[in-house]
Formats: sequence, structure tokens, C-alpha cells
Amino acid sequence: MQKEPYYILGLDPGIASCGFALIDTSNHKILEMGAHLFDAPQESKTKVSLAVGRRNARSARRNNARTKNRQKHCFSLLKSHGIVPEESAKEWLQSKKGDKPIIDLRVDGLDRVLEDREFAQVLYSLSGRRGYFPNGEGDGKDAGDDSGKVLSALAQNDRQLEESGCRTVGEFLLQKGRSRNRAGAYENCVRNSQIVDEAHKIFEAQRSLGNLKASKDFEDAYVENITWRAINSDYDDLVYGRVGACSYFKEEKRAARADLSFELCRAYEKLGHIVMVDSEGNESSLTNDQIGQYVLKLFSVKPKSVKYSTIRKDLDLSATTFFKGVERDQENKTTVVEAKAWNLLAKKLPEALLQRMLDDRDFADDILEAVTYSSSREGLDGKLADVSLDEGERQAILDLPYSSKLFKGYGTRSRKALGMLLGAFGEEGIRTLTEAERETGLLALRLDKERNQRAALLPPYEAYDPACTNPVVLRAMSRMRRIVNAVVKIYGVPHEIHIEVGRELKQSRHEKDLINKRNRQNQQNNKVWAETIAGMRGCDVGDVTGKDLMKYALREQQNQKDAYTGEPIDLERMVLEEHYCEIDHILPYSRTCEDGRDNKVLVLGSSNQNKRERTPYEWMTQDADCGAPSWEAFRASVLANNNYPRRKREHLLNTSLDSEAEGNFLARNLNDTRYMSIAIKNYLDNTLAFPEGDRKGHVLAVAGGATSALRYGWGLNFGADSTKDRADDRHHAVDACIIAACSKATVKKVAEAHSRGRDAFRQARESRLAATQPWETFAEEVIAQREIVVPTRFVDHGVTGRAFEETNYRFDGLSDDAKKLARLYGNGKHVKKGNVYFGKEGNAHIVDGMAFLRLWLDPDANNGRGKWFADPVYYADIPALRNGSYIPRAIKAHVARIGCDPVPLGALEGPPVTLFRGDVVEVNGERARFSGINISSVKLEFDAIAADGEAVAIPTFGKWDKNTRVCVIQEDCLGHCHRDWRAKSLSED
Repeated sequence: MQKEPYYILGLDPGIASCGFALIDTSNHKILEMGAHLFDAPQESKTKVSLAVGRRNARSARRNNARTKNRQKHCFSLLKSHGIVPEESAKEWLQSKKGDKPIIDLRVDGLDRVLEDREFAQVLYSLSGRRGYFPNGEGDGKDAGDDSGKVLSALAQNDRQLEESGCRTVGEFLLQKGRSRNRAGAYENCVRNSQIVDEAHKIFEAQRSLGNLKASKDFEDAYVENITWRAINSDYDDLVYGRVGACSYFKEEKRAARADLSFELCRAYEKLGHIVMVDSEGNESSLTNDQIGQYVLKLFSVKPKSVKYSTIRKDLDLSATTFFKGVERDQENKTTVVEAKAWNLLAKKLPEALLQRMLDDRDFADDILEAVTYSSSREGLDGKLADVSLDEGERQAILDLPYSSKLFKGYGTRSRKALGMLLGAFGEEGIRTLTEAERETGLLALRLDKERNQRAALLPPYEAYDPACTNPVVLRAMSRMRRIVNAVVKIYGVPHEIHIEVGRELKQSRHEKDLINKRNRQNQQNNKVWAETIAGMRGCDVGDVTGKDLMKYALREQQNQKDAYTGEPIDLERMVLEEHYCEIDHILPYSRTCEDGRDNKVLVLGSSNQNKRERTPYEWMTQDADCGAPSWEAFRASVLANNNYPRRKREHLLNTSLDSEAEGNFLARNLNDTRYMSIAIKNYLDNTLAFPEGDRKGHVLAVAGGATSALRYGWGLNFGADSTKDRADDRHHAVDACIIAACSKATVKKVAEAHSRGRDAFRQARESRLAATQPWETFAEEVIAQREIVVPTRFVDHGVTGRAFEETNYRFDGLSDDAKKLARLYGNGKHVKKGNVYFGKEGNAHIVDGMAFLRLWLDPDANNGRGKWFADPVYYADIPALRNGSYIPRAIKAHVARIGCDPVPLGALEGPPVTLFRGDVVEVNGERARFSGINISSVKLEFDAIAADGEAVAIPTFGKWDKNTRVCVIQEDCLGHCHRDWRAKSLSED
């Protein structure tokens, strides 16, 4: 009998894919299962966002246009003062054979009268390369990679210029022997102020030497030219317009992260969450008075940092007490909370102004909002007009590094909400944010807001979080939203949604850099260890397993000793004898599901057998009279080993793994608490109108370790040696099924089955693991459904892209052979290309990307048999296509596109079949994904759409005729468009 359905949607979103599965746990059915693929908006090799390249190109175009306009004005200025003949063009200034280099003329201008042309060359050159303008970056530490390098080079050149005794920066560069920077280098950067100073000195020298044309009016006009800057007053308003609404008050804007209120609130939160654990496992926190004292220390006219070592000293904590979440050897390096913006203000602003800001928080926030809002000195000056400041205070604020990272970004709360929270912090019994929210009534406001914005369909992520501008995140959320909404339209809103966020999506750039650094070190170590093991065994390095390497790594971390007893572990026996030593879970896996490296140690076989499914503390205290190691001696050895990371040390010294602690471990290993995982969880939880009222808890962010355990336990790894087959895109769909089935109870069952099955026969172990499935045949159904899954792909049908390659070539005519290739010269060599675009000045550019391919059918060609013609349309052709001047050309094998004939009129009478890369095309009932065209051989290239399919059944393009049935399949994200076709293909096989 059918029961009332209970739907759980599993999602596996990543930066270029989203697996999905909908299961009905009441009726034991897998209703939907699939994988949706898309291109991540980033470079495939460098992983840099595509927006970076576009932004850099746009910035270069803008700067080039401004330089061109400025030099055009400078050239007019030179003419108006009689330095350049009125009828001359700018080519009059170009250096010729026998002319002195400009850098030499810049120095000569200090000592002799320059001829008109020489004087004009110097001034025109300085107008084009007028030096670096400060943009509020400060000392460059928070200015970004390139800006930081520029500022560092400027500071170095400032020192060298002062030490050199040179009169001008031009003389200094001449002395260095090079005045221009190499690509990617900034060693010859100079400031605009230094160029202006040089211009003044050259004009003064020329006047003193008798040059009548170097008048003071000319000098003033010229300096105005080289110091002119475009001020875009609308840019700041545009950026501020993207700031989202407060988490509590929708009519209020979010406050700047640099605001004093924001940093104070964060300080109270951080200090309130400090937990100290004594030797007995008892936990304690700071009192309200202690928190208040540290806040005063952090926010004063002479602020002091608060480190964990500071608190340890102030509270006189014993050596056996540790801070939860902090390594003991890192206490002196780890700051509890950093008030970065306030610390900078304390260095830059007068003490009297700082005290005014501390006394009047609204006054301080007004200043810091203005600094955050402004992207230019002029803009900041205008924003400070309504703030009560004297001239000295105003200048001090204008000198702040307003463009640094410290003064970028906004939080999630408004100044109004921050004020309410700060009013609650400090009251007795209120230390955490939730307590402060509850005290002020903000908690109810936030929940009401989340309740009111719920709907049956997901809104766009950019509407939910306007502050998010990361293109990778936005595209991933857009595709996930499309899948969720497609499922909702068919089945309604699921009762639960489980998500496991892809590693690349949830890691910050800093985390990725740290992981890459650690991976590189691990690779180096593993290489050395693998060679050592292989040498001792007399085998190939490839025969060394990952388990072997983990044993070696753990032995090194433990100083070559058994982690529990301290007995030495012999390297040769470890390598050659399989059961001499074993990897043990410190906290039993069956009770915690903790399978990370921080819960593993290497111990002798006897230690592993004696400890059994107990913690070290339980074993050593329960079997103290039976030869177990001394707990006190063990504890001292753990504290003395600085190789142990914090989490491993906590596991080794755990003294209270009761049912509540086990539940906490299980919850932590089931839930992913990374920032991006929580952000996506909240997006789903706060915007969808789930069944059963408005209660929270419908969305679970599942940790990857949990799904990994379930996938292995249920036999759903399809790669070699029972590993995950990442080469098959269907693994996203399989993962989504497991994610949907993942619950606290399920993970616990798998852990227990693993533990009980350690020494059991394989058949018994597999039976126990199978019994942990949501229903008895779940894994079998996943395997069966996997066979009919066809991953779909989002294909961007936009027609914008890079039109030409960067090199500008000289066109030397067409080749004389039948290929009709263009002979080009550039970068010091000759090349022949067939797909080029000719400029008006005899130059040429190689055409870059293809926008789409059009296939035309002439049914009357070939004596009525019909013929297809291929017409690739490139990004460079789009303007002509839009204005109607584009002529379709039918490409021929081994003939340049410029030498091909137009598509016959008979073919143009009907509509073309238009293919974008990634489109699924069906030819005579056979489906494949179009991947491109080889224009040299006129061969259409296809990829199989099914993991086990081949595209060879599609006839070659030259054999198509009027009876060839060709159509483009419009893919839906759930893959319903392929179900019948795939089922038919499988039945025929």
C-alpha cells in the first residue's frame, strides 16, 4: 500500500556540476537522479576567474583611451605655445635615426637650452608616462598583489633616489641604465609627484638658460595636463547600491566592516566564545567583567592586542588547562580577536580625535562609513562634509588608506542592530550573540523576516545575498536553483534537503593556498618514504600503498614510538610484517564516526587488541591493574609531543566520551560547518516554504566524510579498488543519492557495522553494511538508476567572447597555392593563417573564438540528393551578422576560410541548424554532444552523452544528404529529455 510520501532531495553542488536525487523514504523509491554540468567561469589551468581577464582588459582600454586623450590635449598645448609647428602631426615627434634618447634629453634639459623639437619630445613623453598616482592603498600591505609590488618598488626607488643625489627622477633612471619596466616587473615605477617635480625643474632650467617659450603660463597649463585625473562620482553610489539589507531590519543598510560598532560587536562575540578546559575536562568561560576589561584594552587610544597567552597569564591558568580550539604552542601567536581597522586608526589619527570617536560611537561610525564608501580622495572629502571635524582632523582622515582591504566590505547587520546588540553585551549572563539577540528581541525579528521571505520556489541567489559578487558562486547557485525549482514544480517542496557542498566551492582562496602548500609538502615526503619502503621490500614504488605511507607518516609524527605505550616501532618490521603494527582510531569509529587523520595513531598490534573499542582514558583507567599503560605517564607524553596537532591532542586526552559527547561527535561529523556550506543551507532553509509549518531544520549540510563512509559501506564506489570513479560524471548523481539517504542514524549504523565487521568474514561484514541502507534494495536501485542517467549540460548561447588573438600582424598577401592562406609577420617571424581579419592600415589579426556553427541544407544540390554546408560564425563576425553585412561562407577542406565561396542561395532559402559547443544533436536517431569542428578537414566533432556510449554511429558530415534528419535537443536540467532515448538504447543493447 502507498504511504504518505516523504521526500528528501539530495544535492551535490560544485563549481562546475550539481548532482541531484529525490527519494521517497516512505515508499522506498528513487524518483529523480541525475547530474547537471556547466562550465565554471574561470580559466581551466590557472583557476582564475574569467572576470579578472575581462576586468584587466577593460581597465587597459580605459587607461589607453585616457592616455590618448591626454596626449592629444598635450599636443594641442605644444602647438598653442609655438613648440610644435601648427601644421604638424604627432609623427613629427617620433624619434629618428641620430636623435638622442628621450631619457637623455630629460637630463640635458637641466643644463642646456633644448631645441623646440627636443623640448616637445620631452614634454610629450612625460605626458604619456606621468608616473603612479596614490589611490589610498596605504603602505601596500592590504592593496593586493600587483599594487603591493608597485608600492614596494616605489618605496625602494624613493630611498635610492635620495641616496643617489640625482636632481630629478629622470636623471636617476638614466643612471640606473633602464627607464622602462619589463613585463610583470615594477622596478622602474616612479610617482606622479616626482614627474611633476621634474617638469617644474626642466621649465625653471629652460627659463634660466634663456628659452623664451618655457613661460610660467605654459608650465602651469602643462602641469595641469599631466596631473589631470578622471573622477567617477557615480562609481561609489553604484557600489553602495549593491549593499544588502540588514538581517533584522529590511529598511536598513548593512554597516561597514570597519565601523567601530562592528568591530566592538565582533570582539564581544569572540571573547564570549572562549572556552577553557582543565585537566579534568571541566569547561569554563570568561566572566562579563573580564570580557569588558579586554574590550577596553582592545579599543583605546593606545590599543593592545589580546592573545591567548595574555589571558593565560592574566588568569594564572595552570599548564594543564588549554583553550578549546587552540594549539598550546600557538597561544603566543594567536590573537583572540583583531580590531584591524581601529588599530590602524590608532596609528594614523590624533589621540584627541580617537578619544572623541570612543566617546561617541555614532560619530566614529560616520567617519568610517565615509572612508569605506569612498574610492577617491575627492569622494572622501565630499562625504566628510557633514561630519564635524576641524581641518587637521579632516586631513588626517583623508590620508587614511581608504582603498585598502581594511576599508572594504559590509557586514550583515545595520548600525541600528549593532547598537542594540552592544547595549545587551556586558549585561550579566549575556555573552553569546544568540543571548544578545534574544535579550534585544532581534532574534524574533530575524526569524520573522526569514519566515516572511519564504516561497514555493527559490529566488535568485543574488537577490537573497546582494553582497555576493563571486561569479563562480553565483553560477553554481544559479544552476542549483534551476534544479531545485524544477523538482518543486513536479513534486512540490521536499520535506528535507540534504546538501554536500563541493570542496572547491566552500574553500576560500587562503584555505586553498594552505591546502596546496601542505599537499606539496606531503607529496615530497611521500616520494621519499615510498622509495624507502620500496627499497626495503624490493618492489616498485608504484606497489607502495596509501596505507603504507600513512603508517610511515604517523610513525614520524609519534617520534617512532607506539602512541599509547611509548615502545619503539621498528621501521623494518613495520614495512615487512603486515600485523606488527596497526592504525588505530583514538576515539572509536563506531561511537564517533571520526575517521580523519587527527583520530588515527600507529600502535603495536598488542596495543590495538588490548584497547578494543575504548578511548585511551577508558582503557588505561579500566585496565590499570591488568598491565595497561599509566594514564598520567601517557598524558605527559602527549603534552610533550609538539608534533601532535591540537585536535589529535584533544582526542588523545579525552576523558569523557559519554553518550552526549558521542552525539556531539556524530553531529559534527555529519554536519558541514564551513562558511559556504552554511550560507547555502541558510539560502535554502530561509527561502523555501517547506511542509509541516515554518519550523527550522529542514536543510542539512552533510559532511563529505559521512557520505564517503556510506558510499564505501553500500558498495557504491565504481572506480578501481573500490574507489570513487571521478572520471564518470554520473558519480555526482550517485553522491546525491547517498547525500539524500544520509542521516545521523544511518551514519551511526554504518560505523557500528564497520566496527563489528572488523574481524568478521567478508560475507558477514557485507551483510551488516547492507542492513544500514534506507531500505533493503536501495543500493541495487541506485546502481540500476545509474545506468539510465545521462548527465545534462548547461550551454551558454551567448555570442560574446574574445574576437582576436593579441598579436597585431603585418599582412603580406595571400599564398599562391589553392589553400589561399594569409602570409603574416609578427613577433619577429612569418606565419601562414587562414582565419584572419584585415584592418584598414594593412594589418591583420588572427580570429579567435567560434561563437556557433550553422549548418545549411541545399536539397537540390548533388542532382537532387541534397548537400549540407558548414558555416562557422566567430565572435569577430557578430557585428557584421547584426548589421546584415555578414556573408555565410561554406568552408572547404584544406582551404582557408577567406578563400571559401559563399553558401549557395538554394541553401539560404531554409533556416540553418545552429550548433553551440556543448549542444546535444540528434542525427538519424543517434545522439551526441557537439564539441567543435575541424575547419581544415570540415569534420564535425562529437562527444558521447552517455558514459558507456560512443558517437561513431553518426555519419561523417560529407555523407549527409536531404534525408539526414538533424535536430538540436533542448536539454532540461533534470535530464527527462534523455530518459526514453536512453531506455531504448539500453533495451536494444
